[in-house]
Amino acid sequence: MYRWPELQFESWNPSEPAYGPLETASVVQLIEALNNDAARERALHLLSKNRANREDLAPLLWYSVGTISILLQEIISVYHSLHSPTLADRVSNRVCDALVLFQCVAANPSTKMPFIEAKLPLYLYPFLNNTNKERPHQFLRLASLGVIGALAKVGDPNVINFLLESEVFPCCLCCMEVGDVLSKTVATYIVYKILTNEEGLRYCCTVAERFFALVRVLGSMVLKLAEEGQLAENPSKRLLKHIIWCYHRLSESPRSCDGLRCCLPVILSDAAFINMFSGEPSAAQHLQQLFHNVSSRTSRIQTIEKMIRPLVRG
Repeated sequence: MYRWPELQFESWNPSEPAYGPLETASVVQLIEALNNDAARERALHLLSKNRANREDLAPLLWYSVGTISILLQEIISVYHSLHSPTLADRVSNRVCDALVLFQCVAANPSTKMPFIEAKLPLYLYPFLNNTNKERPHQFLRLASLGVIGALAKVGDPNVINFLLESEVFPCCLCCMEVGDVLSKTVATYIVYKILTNEEGLRYCCTVAERFFALVRVLGSMVLKLAEEGQLAENPSKRLLKHIIWCYHRLSESPRSCDGLRCCLPVILSDAAFINMFSGEPSAAQHLQQLFHNVSSRTSRIQTIEKMIRPLVRG
């Protein structure tokens, strides 16, 4: 069990006028301030803003009495507004600050599994399944994806199994369809991390509906970026790299190769598209291997691989 080193939680009362400028308060004082309704919003913001400055913030949040419950209350409090077009920026920002602290807990090796065992990620799924595209809703979507992304980043099989069992996959597909570029990027990254796990790859490839739902969304993102002329923009290029990684990983499953041959967007083999990744050998290599895996060694595929080969060499 985590033991508190030299922390005295009764030493400071945030209800007193002396709590004054929270900007000068310690992390422990800010965590205590979460118990005070008047100070909570500011304390949430300062903790989320300065989370990188304290490596022990996650265990401090997790093991301090009632703190996780308070964060969860903040998250649940906005559920009734998820289908409202009038969700205020201030309300959204406050919940996002709580979600950032959840992300801190999800990313820490000492609190990641307790966080999962408490099934706290499930409370974020309403934000991921929300189809509202207004800015306050996009903020909630992106912050929630940040929590799931922090869990999936290491690729721990226990984490991936939890995400699969809790049906995060369709939530990510929803975000890939309705989110902004940043949300699409994080959601696609999470799907890729799932695919890198053998169980995750089987999950996506053994059920035809699941496989075709994924490749449909991947293809529609590529085509939409092309239609909007955003393929070469930096945020979009990062999203495209994640899409290529997903396609490449799918192509490593013999079961899905046949499906990919008829589902890959034609633009992926376009010379202008391929040349976008000059100077990025990793992305070019994934693209080359993708075409190699799905090819039937036609002259067209050989031509594409010939175009990509110099990019792989850097």
